[in-house]
Amino acid sequence: MGAKIKDLLLLPSLREALVLTGHNNLSQTVTSLSFLEIADMAYCKEHFELNEYHTGELALTSFFSIREDIDKQCATICQLQRMGGIGIILCNVGTVLPQIAPKVLETAQALGFIIIQMPKGYRSIRYSEVIIELMAEILKKRPTDNIVNEVLEKASLLPEHLRTVDITLKLVSDLLRTNIVLMNTTNEVTNQIKWPRSSTTDVERLLRKVAVEDGQQVLKNDFSIFYKELHQKESGPLSLYLLKEHELLTEAECEQTVELLQVALNLWGKKQGEVNEAALVHAILNDESEKMYRLANQLKIDVKGIELMWFLQLNDLKEEKNLKKDVFSYASKFYQTCVTQILDDQLIVLLGNYRHNDSELELGEIYIQNSPYKESIDSIVLCPRLRNTTDVRTTYQLVNEVVLQLPKLFHEKKSFSISEIRQVVYANKLIQSGEAEVEETLALLSPIMNSKDSKEQLMTLCSFLLDAGADFQICSEQLFIHKNTVKYRIKKISEALGYNVMRFSESYECYIACLTYRLINL
Repeated sequence: MGAKIKDLLLLPSLREALVLTGHNNLSQTVTSLSFLEIADMAYCKEHFELNEYHTGELALTSFFSIREDIDKQCATICQLQRMGGIGIILCNVGTVLPQIAPKVLETAQALGFIIIQMPKGYRSIRYSEVIIELMAEILKKRPTDNIVNEVLEKASLLPEHLRTVDITLKLVSDLLRTNIVLMNTTNEVTNQIKWPRSSTTDVERLLRKVAVEDGQQVLKNDFSIFYKELHQKESGPLSLYLLKEHELLTEAECEQTVELLQVALNLWGKKQGEVNEAALVHAILNDESEKMYRLANQLKIDVKGIELMWFLQLNDLKEEKNLKKDVFSYASKFYQTCVTQILDDQLIVLLGNYRHNDSELELGEIYIQNSPYKESIDSIVLCPRLRNTTDVRTTYQLVNEVVLQLPKLFHEKKSFSISEIRQVVYANKLIQSGEAEVEETLALLSPIMNSKDSKEQLMTLCSFLLDAGADFQICSEQLFIHKNTVKYRIKKISEALGYNVMRFSESYECYIACLTYRLINL
């Protein structure tokens, strides 16, 4: 099931449409067509679940509800792309939407997101011609001997955190319109993808009432059910079930799915069948929502209550087990929900349901100051006010972008806020945007960069703003000079720059300039 966009563009209803962005992705396969009635993603985030991933989806829209808000149009494109959408067909440009803003086109092009504009003369509130033709083409029966290559090609185009067994199952489910269930050796469900996603059918109950031989397919309650045992070294055998309603699965579909899942398990399915906190954390960070909730229920962990994350970068893994136990012992005194997990050389701590009334903002800093394992910790990033597990995942990805730069950018500093991480990300993007942007940012520092004491003044300013958090005492200790000397230097630097670097409203631009200076001199 599915049709390539380049083939859809040859249909009469799209023959005169214009492809505005994503020209390199026209060979992607469309597996579903939807109508984007509510285009305001801020409203959608408040009222709907946006964590679900639907690959190969093409949406029809006119951006009616956000036709005057360019930033919201860009946000919608970004959200659709994160949810697996490959493009939109934009209707009524010139009537509902006066014109497509360059910023919208730039956003879509950067993401490889396809925008197809219907002819400007197309003035109709009806979309039936497009819907009928596209769905007829998408639903045409096609050979199923290339499922493995098609799905793996799609998976390879995804961000690394989305290359998982769960996403592979979703790709297959969308392609074959089939329910898929994976069970471990104790018959616990490790992955379950329903078709359609909103289905209320109790698939597990149905499977308990039927016996299927390995490699065979049977009919039960309007479902065709195929079973195959998959082999995995780390977790032992897994049971794969395909359940299709009102239609038999072909032998080729079954064989191709088994081959694909075996490849996916070898690539991304290490310890796939395990039910533990490590599997739960991986499910959260890999956006495997259904698996996450199932594991959380089995482990009796309130993932919806997670509001805070500590991200510890480790430099010595010899004490990782003891450190993990020590962090858990400390944090569980304050939080009812406490999950600690080592990922590579990082310790992720997810916290929720705070037990006390006192401020929780300094708990992480207090721990790292007093921990018997503080020499094994390079840095800790404190990430509060997480609204849901989506925030956990995006924050984790954000921190990972720059965490290895922190020791070089912030000398002798171990504790960081998520705000400081965002500023480092911003400075990195500023440098990537080109030489002109860098020169404009560093121009603020030119009065001291061109002075005879430039080295001393730059060192003092960077240390004061970046390393010492604008604290005179800490800065003096780091530079091995008297506190009053720091005050004198900062006063002279402020006079030279024309900014009072001790006042936040004026120091922010200096802070970004210092970050940029250190980044380009790493």
